[in-house]
Amino acid sequence: MANLIQSAKAQVSQLTAQAAVAAGVLPAGVELKGSVEIPKDPQNGDYASSVAMAGAKAMKMAPRAIAQALVDHMAETAIDPAGQTVFISHGDCEEDANKVAEDVKRRFGVQTVVLNNVGPVIGAHSGPGTVALFFLGRHR
Repeated sequence: MANLIQSAKAQVSQLTAQAAVAAGVLPAGVELKGSVEIPKDPQNGDYASSVAMAGAKAMKMAPRAIAQALVDHMAETAIDPAGQTVFISHGDCEEDANKVAEDVKRRFGVQTVVLNNVGPVIGAHSGPGTVALFFLGRHR
């Protein structure tokens, strides 16, 4: 059973890194040293990963700078941001999510921001420290 769990952990790390390279977020050849663990609280999913934080280190960007890049992307692509309801999901980092929410409200005049935890499936793949910003945009 232990080998099966280790194999699953290794596969989650490998697939996450491959997805980041394919999306152009992580340079090819950079080794991520994130961990994949089984959370103590089953509400946090089957697996939890620190690959997102390791990715921040590999990209040589502070997690706050990555959050700022999300808000900057919204500035470039959002359709009528002040008239939208914006959603922010986070992986056990509510303080970071609140900072993104404050930036969105300040910069775009957004009135309604809904904060939520990522679900167990996304959380297992992205890990703690994940912040996702959802809005209606012109393109992806």
